[in-house]
Amino acid sequence: MALFDHLTVSLNLSADQAMHLLHQGPHSAYLRRHRSRQIYSRVQLMAAIFAVLTPLWAIIDYFLFDYPVWLYLSIIRMASAMVFLLLALPWKTEKTSMEAYGFLVILTSTPAVFYLFALDMFGDWESFSEASKIAANLYSLLPFIILAGLSIFPLTLLEVLLLGIPSIAFLAYGELSTTDYNLWSYVGTIWLAFLILGASTLASINQLRYMMTLVSRASMDPLTGVFTRRSGTEIIDVQFRVAARQGSHFTVGFIDLDNFKSINDTYGHDVGDKTLIMLVENLQRHLRRADNIVRWGGEEFIFVLPNTDTEGARIVIQRFIDEWFGERPDGKPLTASIGLAERISDKMDDWPHLVELADARMYKAKEGGRARAVICGDEVMAGDINKAKIPSDSGLPN
Repeated sequence: MALFDHLTVSLNLSADQAMHLLHQGPHSAYLRRHRSRQIYSRVQLMAAIFAVLTPLWAIIDYFLFDYPVWLYLSIIRMASAMVFLLLALPWKTEKTSMEAYGFLVILTSTPAVFYLFALDMFGDWESFSEASKIAANLYSLLPFIILAGLSIFPLTLLEVLLLGIPSIAFLAYGELSTTDYNLWSYVGTIWLAFLILGASTLASINQLRYMMTLVSRASMDPLTGVFTRRSGTEIIDVQFRVAARQGSHFTVGFIDLDNFKSINDTYGHDVGDKTLIMLVENLQRHLRRADNIVRWGGEEFIFVLPNTDTEGARIVIQRFIDEWFGERPDGKPLTASIGLAERISDKMDDWPHLVELADARMYKAKEGGRARAVICGDEVMAGDINKAKIPSDSGLPN
């Protein structure tokens, strides 16, 4: 843990950023989706290159190795080339993180399996010519190619190790099985493999860190720190399709701050900005970690509640209207008009219509007098503003 803390400080990373580089658990759905795209596209590129180069090398094997060695190697090459070709085909554009990672595992394990099969072909080492021995030694580079290839993927530390350590194990086994085994040469080879793995790890983590920065800038609203409309629609789209596939509940809420324009006009835009920040902070206080908030535009926000039915959403709304979202500059509660829509209860087949319905219900709440919510079935939920329990620490930030 002390070493981890030291690395965190030396790389100028916060503890949260360091955990993002350590494993994918803390990654947002948006980051996972973009990382999956990058991994899958690079798997396709590398697989396409290997699908061409792998069978072409069979020509060299034919001239350097006697029968049946060259024939066995050619068969293994053709089998490997078929795997690479299948990986290179555009099966579908979108991949989940597990699917993209699975394709990467297949890409890296295919040369490793090829390497193990090739070792069995070189048992009669003494009968080889000098040119054949040089060619056979080139096959020992396959694990190094795998380790170096990891550097082009935006991977976490744990992922690089899970993919790289097996390749080093294959290399260690292969070096032990050679007839000219030498301890110092063996140690040097394994040490070189770990050095390459270390370099690939730094390259992969650096790519991931750079991607995290770009995704954060492109996907997060710079004022409030929640998702922008562009990135939010991607998240809603993915989560809605997952809910539809699993037959689970999916609720969307539309929030519009009441009389927000008067805050800007009376107290200035700086106070208006602080009010929006306060709204988001109080929203997050009442929502789960798995829920998402999207700044839809101006003072309009959407909150997304996966796996939440109407009754569960009703509980969330009740929390809102019991405390509302802080205190306005004039000391009154910061209220909002809220519209709610749920996939199953409202029989919606796509998320844009679900959002439109939540938006329409928000306008019904606004027309009905503000400081209220219209939920599924057009039921109205409203509390007594004068009895709102505003937390002492939920006022405007200094």
